Amino acid sequence: MTPVNRDMSPQLEAEQAVLGACLLDPAQLTLLKEWLEPRHFYRPAHESFFAILLAQHTAGHPALALAPDADAEAKADWAITAITTATREVPGFSASYGHTLVAACPRPAHAAAYGRMVLETAVRRALEEHAHRLLHAAETEAVEAAVELTGALHTVIARLADAWGTIDQRSPRPLPTPPTRPAAAKAAEAARHNEQMLLSSLISSPEQIPQTASWLTAEDLVDTGHRAVFNAMAALAHRREPVDELTVLWEVQRRGALAAGVITVAEVRDLCAEGFPGDPGYWAERVLRAALLRAAATSAGIVRVMALDASIAAGPLLGSAVRALAPADRVQERLRSATAPPTERTGPVVLGTARRKGAALSRSPAPPPSPAARPADRTGETTVRSRR
Repeated sequence: MTPVNRDMSPQLEAEQAVLGACLLDPAQLTLLKEWLEPRHFYRPAHESFFAILLAQHTAGHPALALAPDADAEAKADWAITAITTATREVPGFSASYGHTLVAACPRPAHAAAYGRMVLETAVRRALEEHAHRLLHAAETEAVEAAVELTGALHTVIARLADAWGTIDQRSPRPLPTPPTRPAAAKAAEAARHNEQMLLSSLISSPEQIPQTASWLTAEDLVDTGHRAVFNAMAALAHRREPVDELTVLWEVQRRGALAAGVITVAEVRDLCAEGFPGDPGYWAERVLRAALLRAAATSAGIVRVMALDASIAAGPLLGSAVRALAPADRVQERLRSATAPPTERTGPVVLGTARRKGAALSRSPAPPPSPAARPADRTGETTVRSRR
């Protein structure tokens, strides 16, 4: 027997173990094929070999019809056929590696557990890869790409949740803080300039404040002082009161922003003193697009941090990823409502309630009791147990 490499990562060992289990016990593949796919394997050779096993299963090899303790020769032919095919079709795969896979399987009956390890690693890997792409789009200020990749990440989460079978969005674990991005300071400075232009243009065109405030919120502004001024303008416009330098300053003071040190009197006057005869809608959209990029980068950073944490199980990881994307989804919805035609205002992919494949609840079938030990009047109980 080929010795097992004790320094091997548990993720790679799980891939070898589940393939070895399928070689030793073809019946295990009947369960696994419901939720485990070739693309869930990290090593290309393992992906190709699992595809070969699935094809052999679909073709109806005689070993599949056998009881666990029946015809060992047919079982051996199952394994030899798969290894021979892989040796011929899979680059780098050898007959000796087929025996390595067999040796790497502690117990064939535990194939479902090994398969869940492979799938959980695939969940973590897929989330990290898609979050990395989203983060790159956000850092390069590619708004359209960020929107598209956020939707792609939702699609991936839905697909993985279908394979895993459970998703926990009520986890008490708080979302982590993503690392600071090198480009964040430069982006924030540009955002502050756009916010200044927005506030100045709103002072010049106060009649546009209600419409702007219907899809732009103070949280979309990066500067806390600018948020205070925007909230004051929106409150005055909502009450149909005059909006000018003095009324805004008074409202900012009444809301406690001056006492809290969020902004100074001089800064409020500078923002409101002269006004800017521009289009508030133009600047508001620029502010919102910058907010979308910040939210996408933050959400992607959180998902990456969690995906790289092997202590988080697949169900809570998928649920936490949905929670992490929620702020970015909300900003996207407001940008769509402000700029897109009604027919194109579609939100992110929502996880459905359809029956999922259920890898998380799968169990390897228990071996049937011997005929002598199986009571004739308890057949139903035996069936129920084998389905657990």
